Amino acid sequence: MVDELPWLREASLFASGSDALVALVRWGSRRHGWRRVWLPSYYCPEVPAALAVLAPEGVELRASPDHDLAAPPALEAIPAAPGDVVVVANQLGIRSGPDAAHAVVQGAVVVEDHSHDLGSAWARGSRADYAFASLRKTLPIPDGGAVWSPRRLEIPPEPPRADDQAWPGLERLAAALLRLDERVGPFDDRLRFRAFARSAARRTDSTPPPGIAPVSRALLPHMPTEAWRERRRLNFETLRDEVGMPPHARLLLPPAGGVAFALTIVFDAEGDRDHARRALVERAVVPTVLWPLDPSRDRGVGRADLALSRRILSVHCDQRYDEEDMHRLAETLGDALQA
Repeated sequence: MVDELPWLREASLFASGSDALVALVRWGSRRHGWRRVWLPSYYCPEVPAALAVLAPEGVELRASPDHDLAAPPALEAIPAAPGDVVVVANQLGIRSGPDAAHAVVQGAVVVEDHSHDLGSAWARGSRADYAFASLRKTLPIPDGGAVWSPRRLEIPPEPPRADDQAWPGLERLAAALLRLDERVGPFDDRLRFRAFARSAARRTDSTPPPGIAPVSRALLPHMPTEAWRERRRLNFETLRDEVGMPPHARLLLPPAGGVAFALTIVFDAEGDRDHARRALVERAVVPTVLWPLDPSRDRGVGRADLALSRRILSVHCDQRYDEEDMHRLAETLGDALQA
């Protein structure tokens, strides 16, 4: 895997992507005096939530408008000052990197999030100061986050490797194993799965940011990440070619060479999205909303972000599925979208 993702050789590993970013911000605050962090307004809400709780006192979180997922990040719209930290994300693996990040955000520290496509050309050719990723978004491991520097700058060290640092990943692993039997297992097992998952989420919010679990660290070098990424690309293209979009919906497409995290559809109206969602569930396909946002809970959410969150729907098409699965899913999707 280190040959397929060369940046991993020099990365510091943590329990999650949020933990990796928290560790970077804490370290940068102490080492470089960072005091303001700009996060995309349309973003996984777990990230700003973790920073709001765990960032050092005096570090301010701001939201930068970023809800046009079909366009490169508009860094010129961010009123960043020298010494600010600007987080730029390859949302859903469908974006190309900004051409002039360092020229546009003069004096600011650019941090890229590559969670949704670890092997993209953007990630491989990055010129950002720092980058981070949630490894478990695309890899079948119970936990894992990484932070590295494309410019070979100093990065925060990993937490000490101790047995008591491993529990977030171990509990996620236990939750995943229980979930294997969720559809056929007794009701008590489903309750145990939910309890494990909630417990793991609570403990991930602890301080200091925990390290990656030993089981995840041991698995990483043996994962065929490029083969899995290619499988995801082929699966996405099968769905793209076989599922016709109705007039009230559009498919979000990756740039040339990019691989989408999932098949993601944006509908013209919330009612259209909800109707499609119900139709899919009735056909035993469970779609995902990336991300459900709540302006009363999530920082920096504007009207455009909220509107997008109410019109977007994703269906996974990763390496767990083969070509035959995709043909069947395409038929089901087409049927549900026309229902």
